[in-house]
Parts: sequence; structure tokens; C-alpha cells
Amino acid sequence: MKDHKLERRLPRFSLNRRITVLVMLVTIIVLGTVATIGIPLELLPSGMEHPSLGVVVPWRDAPAQETLDKVIRPLEEELSTVSGIDDMFSNARTGQGWVWLVFKYGTDLDVAYREVRDRVERARARMPEDVDRVFYRKNDAAGIPIFFLGLAIDPAVIDVYNLVQDEIVLPLSRIDGVAAVNPRGLLEKEILIELDRDKTDAAGLNIYDLAQMLGTDNFTLSSGSVRQGGSKLQLRSIARYDSIEQLEDRPVSQTARLRDIATVRYDMPEQKFRVRVMSRPAVALAVLKEGDANTLEVAARVKAVVDQLRENPRLQLIEIATLFDQGAVIKESLGTMLNSGRVGGIIALLVLLFFLRRFRMTMIVTLSIPLSIIIALTVMFFADESLNIITLLALMISVGLLVDNSVVVAENIFRLHRDGLGRRDACIKGAGEIALAIVMATLTTIAVFLPVSLVEGQGQFFLLRLSIPISVALLGSLLVALVFVPLSVFLTLPTHRDEDASPHPVFDWLKRAYDATFGWLNHVYTRVLGVFLHRRLDLIIGLLAVFAVTGALPFQKVKIVDAQEEDRAGFEISVQLPNNTTLEEAEEYFLAGEKTMEDLAEELDLDGWFLFHRATFGELQGWFKNPRTNKVTPREATRRVMDEMPEKAGVRLFTGDDDQTDDKKDQALHAFVLEGEDARELDRVAKSLEEVFLAVDGVVGIKKVEDQSPSELALVVDRERAQAQGINPTVVSTVVGYALRGQSLNRYNYNGKEIPVTVRFREEDRDSLDELENFQ
Repeated sequence: MKDHKLERRLPRFSLNRRITVLVMLVTIIVLGTVATIGIPLELLPSGMEHPSLGVVVPWRDAPAQETLDKVIRPLEEELSTVSGIDDMFSNARTGQGWVWLVFKYGTDLDVAYREVRDRVERARARMPEDVDRVFYRKNDAAGIPIFFLGLAIDPAVIDVYNLVQDEIVLPLSRIDGVAAVNPRGLLEKEILIELDRDKTDAAGLNIYDLAQMLGTDNFTLSSGSVRQGGSKLQLRSIARYDSIEQLEDRPVSQTARLRDIATVRYDMPEQKFRVRVMSRPAVALAVLKEGDANTLEVAARVKAVVDQLRENPRLQLIEIATLFDQGAVIKESLGTMLNSGRVGGIIALLVLLFFLRRFRMTMIVTLSIPLSIIIALTVMFFADESLNIITLLALMISVGLLVDNSVVVAENIFRLHRDGLGRRDACIKGAGEIALAIVMATLTTIAVFLPVSLVEGQGQFFLLRLSIPISVALLGSLLVALVFVPLSVFLTLPTHRDEDASPHPVFDWLKRAYDATFGWLNHVYTRVLGVFLHRRLDLIIGLLAVFAVTGALPFQKVKIVDAQEEDRAGFEISVQLPNNTTLEEAEEYFLAGEKTMEDLAEELDLDGWFLFHRATFGELQGWFKNPRTNKVTPREATRRVMDEMPEKAGVRLFTGDDDQTDDKKDQALHAFVLEGEDARELDRVAKSLEEVFLAVDGVVGIKKVEDQSPSELALVVDRERAQAQGINPTVVSTVVGYALRGQSLNRYNYNGKEIPVTVRFREEDRDSLDELENFQ
């Protein structure tokens, strides 16, 4: 009588339809090969972080408190009404304010972006008039630069801006898949109109009226259409200057031209910062990819173009260094995990061979691992998933789980065949009688990795991305165990039982080794299990005690860190200078620090160094050679450089990372956040805590995240006197702002290029309090 149990249909199908199963196997291998080659490689999956948007508002030279009151507070009031916000952070510092919005998971960022823009436009009506730009930052995978280039520029290069734009930025922007190339630290020459205050006053003019006059004088305007001779002609009004000489000859009063009261020159704008790499002036370029572009492919194209740029004869005075290559990081990260998986697979093979002591069954079970992973990769490929650190980690976890089903099926078949059952019957019955058990075990394991409904936020995302590849791989292993393993075992089983009567000496040695080790342990385990089946409460109490001890003791010694001290690629030192420091004095100090880094490069195993500074603050960075040639740790290197830095009154050195201001604590850094309503009070408390922390043994230095609050001078308008003389207080503020900071005018068109134009007073007319008091 034939057995037609449901759980034996798959093994029976495998043996009855061998050609069909073979075609299925070839199809899976072909599709898996295509999927393995074509699946996108990414560093992190899209959506890894909370969906978020940032609003950045520059306000040139504005004090932090003014930025907080006039920019941040209006933004906060309006943006707080945006739907789907999970959290909101804001920051006000000298010359800039920003607000960062974190949305709940599942929020459509395109819809949120339009809503944020609407709220920002409402808030701009309450902001100062000279706040003329707002930038939006979107936090997604496309927003992470795939390439960072450092350009060390020889001082002999005259027109740096146009050379970099024409020879580097444009070729990189044309690459397929590149969305934008953002220069950082690259300043464009502009036309500077510097007024002589005495001559301006003598002509009966002021900078406010001149800025308004010149701002409406350089333009092109569509003026409608006219008819001539039966033809309709479009009319365009043109009021542009063809040369700087024309601009200088522009009448500004009945008796004076612009050249009579001002100097007009085409020159670099006033630079308030310095950037240097490897002891040379530098510019950074950030290359962003399009959202749906393959990171590895775009990074490879960018690398190829960069290699061509290094051969460009026009760029021989510019050293191009690759500071960051996301493609290389992806390859290195995935390669490391693949190597770990490969080692794990080899160890699994050896362990299986030791326990099973059958070469054929060991090979069948071992080959079921890559076949199951190929099935998982095929499903991921057609589901538009990418191979990234998380999904690859899931597949590596699966390696240890995929062997279970195949081992159970193969071992049961061998056992039945050894007991006298024929090859065919042993394969069908051996797989069939445990089919339901392994199906339930597989589904139970999958259920362990799919508790996403119980977790919120980023943990939910991580578990989901981790569980999907594991679940697919386990379902694939179930298919392999019930379809391919029975057929493989059937084809490799001996025809007669006595063919295995004389095992190979190697396997005989393995059997003796097993009996002497795990065989003995198995015997002890059986006896212990029998004892505790009668004393179950004692077993539970003992297990709880073991869990408590093993959970408490290790975490007293083992620390969780983002990166071990020895694995850090470099170090950073931040410098704070007194408020009255000029840019030239700061430059002198930082050049001395740069010389220190240069002298210590060999001792500290440095591959490069970088400095950035303004008048009152800056930072020095150094990065190590790869591979390392000595064992100097980042902490030792930091202390060595700080000890050799030049001494200067009022200069303070800090260490640490700006982005580690949360609850994380590692061996190198402890970060603290002070929160309160009064920014000045917070600053006072922070200063009082610095001495406390510096007294702690082992503290190298302190890094304050926010910039130092500058000394302030208040311009208070006497409203009664202003009204008596018919002066608008707003005009007073605007005149002072134009005089000190300058005012941007319409761009000047020269040889097809739009050149910025700025009007301001000469430096000697705006650099002291006496000059400010004499403004008319």
C-alpha cells in the first residue's frame, strides 16, 4: 500500500521528477548569478536614519543672540506646526542659525519639504531684510557625499576660482550619476566698490542711498512687444555696464562720478578664514550622487575622471588628493564581512565533518548553504533591495542557521538507510517524517527575527532590514532541504549496505576522536538531563543564577565603543583664541602649529595634516598612514602635538568630536550637554565646569562644541532725537550694516560670466569705534 502523506510529497516529487529538479537547480544558479552580479552595493540602506530636514540661514556677522532672537525663534514658531515632526533641534551662532527637523518613520519627505518651505516663507517676513538666503538640507543616502577631494593649490595660481570651476568642477559635474559638485572654501573674485567716507560726505551722499541707486542700475528687463513694418518685435530694456570703466564713470550726483568718491577694483573678497592641507592653501570638493544611481558605479566613474585630471597640464600646480571614497569604503566593509563569512563557512564545514564523520553528507549539507544564500540574493535583487552592511550581516547570520534543515534531513535518511531501508524509501520517508517538524522549526526561527511590530523607531527599521534576508534565506534552506537534499543523498547513497562496512581510516579516526570528546559529553549530558527532569525548579534557579553572573561580570570589563582607540584613523585639536585676535595674528599662530605637525610627521606616522581657522577659532587635524608603520595611538599623538604647540596668551586647546554630544560614552570621549533658557548662563556654567574636568586624572583636554560668544557693542537709537530730525531708525541700522558688512548689488556680466558686485566703505573708514560714531 502506497504512502501518500502530504509531508512526503516534496521528497517524492524530487525523486520522481529528477530532470525537473535539475532544471530548477540550474535556473536558480543562473538567476542567482545574475542577481549576485547585478544587485546594487551600498554602504547603508536608504532610510537607515530618521527622515529629517534642515533649514540653514546665514546672517553675515550677526551675533549669536541676535540670530537666536530674529532668525531662530521665528523659524521655531512656524516650523513647529509642520505635521509628522518627531523632534526639533536649533542652533544659533555668530553669522548663522539652523533648525533641524526629525520626522516620524514613514513620513514622505517630499511632502514634508514642501510644507517646510511654506513655513519658512512665512517666517522670513519676520526676519531682518539683509537675511537674503535660506538653505535646505535633506538627510538621505543621496545627501552623503560619495567623494571628497582636497585640492592643495600653489600660491602661484592667479585665478583659482575659474581654473577649479572650468577644469575640475565642470568635468566632474558631467559624469553620469553625479547630482552636484559642491566646492568648499573656494572664493570667487568680485567687483569691490570701496567708498571714501570723506569724499562721499563731501558729495552729499551716504552709502545707503548709493547702494539703493546702484542696486537698481545694472539690469536687463523684458518690456513687452512693439510692431514695426507688420512684424511683432519683443522689446528688452538693457542697462548693463560693458566694462569696469563704464561703472567708474557712472554719475552719482550732479558734480561727482563714482570714481571720484570710490575705488572700483576686481579682486578677491575679504577672506575671513584660511584652509590649508599639507602646508598649502586648499579647497575641498564634495561630490553628490543622484538618488537612484549606483554608488559603486558612480564612484568608479569619479575616480577615473580624477585620475585624468591629475594628468591635466593646466592643473600641474594643484595637488588633487582623495580624502574620502565611499566606493572604496563599501568595498572594504563588504569585503571584511565576506571574509568573515568565508571563514565561518570553512569552520562550519570542519565542524560538520567532525560530527557527521561522512564526507558525502558533509559536502551535501555544506553546498546547501551557498544554494540557500543564492535563493535569498535572487529574491532581494528582484525586490529592489541592495547588498549593504545590514543585509550582508543578515546573510552571515544565516550561515549558521542554514545547515540545520539539511543536516536533519540528510542524517535521518542515512539512519533509515543504515537500518536496512532501500535508497528510495529511505529518502522519501527520511525527509517526509520530519518535514512538518523542520517547517515548524523554520517558521519559529523566522518569527524570532520578525518582532518589528514590537519595536519603534530605528530599531524597527534595523530589525526589518535584518530579518528579511534571514527569513528569505531560511525559506530557501527549507526548499533545499525538502527538494534538493533528498535527491542529492539518493544519488550518493551506496547501492548495498555493506559498501560502508570498511570506513576510510580518516573517518575511523574521527569516530574515535568524537567518542573520546563529544561522545563522552553526550553521555554526561544525558545523565544530567535525566536528573534535572525530576528537579525542574532547581534547574530554573540555577539557570537564572548563571544568566545573572554571565550578564553582570563581563559588562564590568567590556565597554561598548563606536571605534577602538587603536582603530581611529587620526586626531583633531580645536583651538580657541581671544576675541580681540585678528585674522593675521590667528594665521601666524596656526602656521606655527602647522610647522609643528610637519616636524612631527615622521615620529607620529602622519600621512597628512589639515588646518582650518577664523580669527578666534580653528582646528588642526592629522591622519595616519595606512598601513601603520609604528604604534603611536591617536591619544598619544594628540598629547604630543598639544605639548609642542606654541604658547600664546589666551589660547586654549580642546579635543573631541562635535558630533558626539549625545549619551554615548567611549574610552576616548565623554560628552555632556547643557540645556537651559539663558544662553549666557549656560556659557558661564560651561566655563566653570572646565576647571573641574581638567583636574580629573587622565583628561587630555576639553572640546567645547559651540563657538565662543564674541564681545558685543550695542548701537542704541534715541527715538525722540531720530523722530525730531526725520530719521527712520531702520535706515540708521541699515546704513551701519552696509558700511561695516557691505551690500551685494546685481551681478556684473563679463565675457559671459556673472561677477558679484559689493559696495562698502574702505577698511580704514570702518575699523574703529570713532569711525562708527562719525557715520552720517
